[in-house]
Amino acid sequence: GLFLCLFVVTLYLYFNPAYNNGRQDNHTSVMISVSAVMFFITTFHLAIDCYRLLQAFIDKCLDLSGPNAYISDLKAWHNILKLFLLGTQQTLGSAA
Repeated sequence: GLFLCLFVVTLYLYFNPAYNNGRQDNHTSVMISVSAVMFFITTFHLAIDCYRLLQAFIDKCLDLSGPNAYISDLKAWHNILKLFLLGTQQTLGSAA
């Protein structure tokens, strides 16, 4: 919810002619592009976390090892993808 609100306000300010006086410089366009990429990465990261949560507490709840073993499996594809997305988002945020 918070990321969506921030992204919508950013796009509103970018495309609002009263705010930008009809001009859009190169730096602002780069920042909007980085913000859009970061928004989509954040959305995908949250979707992967929801997938892991549902898998752990619905599908794996009756297993002998339980949800904790599923969540702490560092070699699973969903955990590697989640960590890759987190690192990419942090790198983009620091570079911008």
